[in-house]
Amino acid sequence: MVKKINKKKIVGICPVSMIKTKCPSIRKTRQIRVRLLTLQREKNIDIDRVIKLRAALKEKKKRGIAVDCETCNFNTTKGATASVSQ
Repeated sequence: MVKKINKKKIVGICPVSMIKTKCPSIRKTRQIRVRLLTLQREKNIDIDRVIKLRAALKEKKKRGIAVDCETCNFNTTKGATASVSQ
């Protein structure tokens, strides 16, 4: 049985067509968002941490996903694989 790929979950600007659930850049963004939401649900809110997490999310949105693609371990170029094998 052939596994179907959901085209909506594939990142459009990723050079290796990474699936959204496995992309490290998207994972980092989701982790920041989850931390922010859990922090906001607490009764004693630390305003400084909330502001830092919001700033991190805004910065991540400005930079986009493609910035982290250069350091992504799934994104391998032919030159990099050739140097490893030699």
